[in-house]
Amino acid sequence: MTTPLNGPLEVAIRVLMVLVEAFPGHLDLNRLVLLDHGLLHSADLGGPQSLHPAVPIRAGELGVKRDLIRGGVEVLVRSGLAQMETRLDGFRFWASEGAEGFARLLETEYAHALSSRASWVVDHFANLGDAELREAMRTVSGHWAEEFEHIPTQLNGVG
Repeated sequence: MTTPLNGPLEVAIRVLMVLVEAFPGHLDLNRLVLLDHGLLHSADLGGPQSLHPAVPIRAGELGVKRDLIRGGVEVLVRSGLAQMETRLDGFRFWASEGAEGFARLLETEYAHALSSRASWVVDHFANLGDAELREAMRTVSGHWAEEFEHIPTQLNGVG
């Protein structure tokens, strides 16, 4: 079951903000997964205050995020806000011509915060090489062990 914060439309808006900031760059699904995590949990990667709360096991989101991002990208491609190409190493996505204009129409505080975090995360992580991207992913997933250590004591009412 998806929540309102991870439904196809909300994920599409997040991916749109990243693609607009990365334009004219083309991003693959793996980069979009990391960039989306950094967009929401920027403090985990040494950036500005995170948009979403620092809930336990948030690094575990990476395990389900790929399908969510794929669904968000599908919304964008169908609506003409993103384009894609097939390459031997997978799919690449980029913002279409009307994407920036559409993103500017979003005037809520949350949309402005998404745009700001998207700018930060793209500046820091969009152009990483494959090895650097894997290292950044390991940094995020490295918190898993620490987060899992605290769960049994919390569930038993201790801690």
